[in-house]
Amino acid sequence: MDKMSLETYYLFNSGSSQMKHLTKILLSAMLCLSLLPQAADGASKRRVRSAGRSGGSGVVLQTPNPVSPIDHNNRGVELGSKSLWADAIREHEIALSMQPGNKDFRTNLSSAQLRYGNVLFKSGKTYEAMKQFRGALFIDPDNLPADDGLDACYRKAGKNPEDLSYRKKCAEDFAVSGHFEDAIVEYRKCVKMNDSGPTHADLGYTLIKADKPVDGFQELKIAVQKTWGNNEKTDLAQVHRQMGDLLKDFAYKAKNSGRGSVGMRRLLNAATEYRRAVTLNPSDGNAISSFIEVVREGCQMKPCFDNYLMLGGAYLLAGDFAHAKIAYEQCHKLDSRRTELVPARVAFHQAVARSPLAGPELVAESISKVNRFLESDPNNERWWYILGRLKQHQNDTQGAIEAYRRAEKINPLVDPDLPTQIRILGGAPAGGVQTASAGTNTAAATSGVPAVTQPVQPVVDVRSLEAYSKIEGSMSSNPQSALELVSDLLTKAPLDGHAYMLKGNILQKLGQSDKALLDDAAVAYRQAAAFKEPNAEDALIIVNTIRVQDNLSRADQYSSARDFVKAAGELNDAIIKAPNLANLHRKLADVMKSMNDPDAAKRESEKAEKIEKKSK
Repeated sequence: MDKMSLETYYLFNSGSSQMKHLTKILLSAMLCLSLLPQAADGASKRRVRSAGRSGGSGVVLQTPNPVSPIDHNNRGVELGSKSLWADAIREHEIALSMQPGNKDFRTNLSSAQLRYGNVLFKSGKTYEAMKQFRGALFIDPDNLPADDGLDACYRKAGKNPEDLSYRKKCAEDFAVSGHFEDAIVEYRKCVKMNDSGPTHADLGYTLIKADKPVDGFQELKIAVQKTWGNNEKTDLAQVHRQMGDLLKDFAYKAKNSGRGSVGMRRLLNAATEYRRAVTLNPSDGNAISSFIEVVREGCQMKPCFDNYLMLGGAYLLAGDFAHAKIAYEQCHKLDSRRTELVPARVAFHQAVARSPLAGPELVAESISKVNRFLESDPNNERWWYILGRLKQHQNDTQGAIEAYRRAEKINPLVDPDLPTQIRILGGAPAGGVQTASAGTNTAAATSGVPAVTQPVQPVVDVRSLEAYSKIEGSMSSNPQSALELVSDLLTKAPLDGHAYMLKGNILQKLGQSDKALLDDAAVAYRQAAAFKEPNAEDALIIVNTIRVQDNLSRADQYSSARDFVKAAGELNDAIIKAPNLANLHRKLADVMKSMNDPDAAKRESEKAEKIEKKSK
């Protein structure tokens, strides 16, 4: 075989931007040339029929009858050098099927399909050419000339290849008809045109349908890190649920193959994805059920405190209070000293208080336990708020209002829902307003707005009780509208500390379904604190505690797996978000001790002590 014919195999018309790809292909072809055996004489030559052509003339081939993958590859190269593209593609496909991980075989197959596509395109067979170009792109997504060739086919067919909606429609049609390879090529094109979360998700789903779960998972992983609109939260929740399903399957496969630690890690990761799905879409019953399934499996594989704690939370999401109670009791048996039991108790009794499905006996039991907690901690505003909700459950209006008042007196921001519940029960607003001047604003003293100190300048006229009233009135029924009102107020009165406080409160409420807004809530509370707004520091601590929960959860998982480097990384990320939370520094100190770094552990402990002293 002469050198020129082999070089011709991979030569095609292309621009200078594609030279890198051309070089890669040409080098691969020349490598294959070096592997071709030289015929000793004409008697060793073999004749094959010219498949894919008209006529019956034979073609002389020098390569041996293929047996091994390299034999099939070499035969494909030789057939390509003689422009027998259909036969060449078949041989390259066989070679790649025998060695799927061979990059050279993959490049050669993609190149042969590209070359055949060019031949078909020039002969006017546009749709046949499209099939070859798509085949080349499926095998090698970086084959830029094939991408250009497919675009040229669309233009020749009277379509705009840069029309995202059209290419997406093509991808959807291919997927519906079961032509997943063609659909994947089209979705990859869509991703290049629109690098957004939903587009990556479409590609990921199609890869999964094409029996490529690992590639599909990686694409979904990219999708959740991209941009999603506020009206696409349900779609984003579905992505997290799909990732959970894949991780669950990966976990069971690892477990069944004897890799228990890998299976355990994947189960925990699956649980995290299901929890994220439920956070975005609380009505996703499938995600909740799967969440319970994987955590329960995790408890069977490793019956530890953290797993049972997670199982209790999963049951709470499903409203299964009986099993949640059993899980938390198991946590208490395993380690009653763990501080995580306190928020777990709060979560349990608050879920009972808010659930319309909680029966009278369960409500009465929760009231009894909450009262016992209040006996030892009478200044805990969260317990008072929960008691109010429980009393409200029993239609004890007076008892509910009294409990709400106690909570409000300690911290009026204990829960965004507190003012609404008081109004529902017919209670009047409490509190008073203190202006920036030395005196007291008499009109504000009976307005129901918490006292406000303005250290910079007197409050402007626009900061009126009417504006606050409108904002507070919209907070529960239409928080988005309330956010617009308070933003408008701050545009007119940028030094209004109480307006920042209200903004933080609204963003925190919206953050229940969109955690990204919790960052904005923290900024608003920080602004309010700068203006010496009462309770702003406490509100900032609360929202920061919520913001770092995912980091803490992952840090605990890594610590349990004795991966202290990753645990320290999660805690450092949490400290960046919330530097004034003492428990973060204490946890990091413990991790540093485990990493045999006593000096770092001492520094973190000192930081925690300093924060605690400051808060007293």
